[in-house]
Amino acid sequence: MAGRGGVEKIQNGKLVWDGKVPLECQSDPSILRLNPERQWEIAHEPLHLGIDISHTPGIGPGIPFAHQFKEKAGQKAGTVGLVPCARGGTLIEQWIKNPSNPSATFYQNFIERIKASEKEGGVVRALFWYQGESDAAMNDTAQRYKDNLKKFITDIRNDIKPRFLPVIIVKISLYDFFMKHDTHNLPAVRAAEDAVQKELPDIITIDSRELPVNFTTFEGFSWDHGHFNTETEIVLGKWLADTYLAHYGHLL
Repeated sequence: MAGRGGVEKIQNGKLVWDGKVPLECQSDPSILRLNPERQWEIAHEPLHLGIDISHTPGIGPGIPFAHQFKEKAGQKAGTVGLVPCARGGTLIEQWIKNPSNPSATFYQNFIERIKASEKEGGVVRALFWYQGESDAAMNDTAQRYKDNLKKFITDIRNDIKPRFLPVIIVKISLYDFFMKHDTHNLPAVRAAEDAVQKELPDIITIDSRELPVNFTTFEGFSWDHGHFNTETEIVLGKWLADTYLAHYGHLL
């Protein structure tokens, strides 16, 4: 998830970010992001600016996560480095490792960004994975989701050995209705996320349906009813920090 908090549609149909940065999303010298050139810089919103190049990025959970992490972990948190990689509207098959396909660049870029983040003493602590809405929009991709997600995580862990990489999966709550397919299968992707948590070690799942959103009134969503608003993104970021610290805080 890159985050679309604060993204609005203006009169000519163009999507723009409103530029509003709540306290939980403010820049801090001890919160960095790996920019598109794979250099560390002070993190700022939108975190995925220049990363999710096909969309208009807004507020996401990344910087709120970092603030909550630093507040709860205290001095053990040190400097928090965020490595944004998300691309909106993608299928997991665009992310899995496929050396025979030269256009399948998302995976290799992902691995290269992980390795670049460690060149100046960084330590990769976790992967947060919130993806699958596009897969849920079609039954065939939904049915393949479990095997694809297992392969994706397993390949990453093999390619960055000996690093320890816990994964926190945010279970999806919607399918991508913008794709306008008639064969959507949200339950299959949600079940796949639970299955991967059971079949692979050090996988934690949290359920986005437990966020403060309403699927009838669309409270907690942005104008398009398909993306979270800024307030919900902040809650998610804090929840990710609390989840990581509850399970792996002892490793800091």
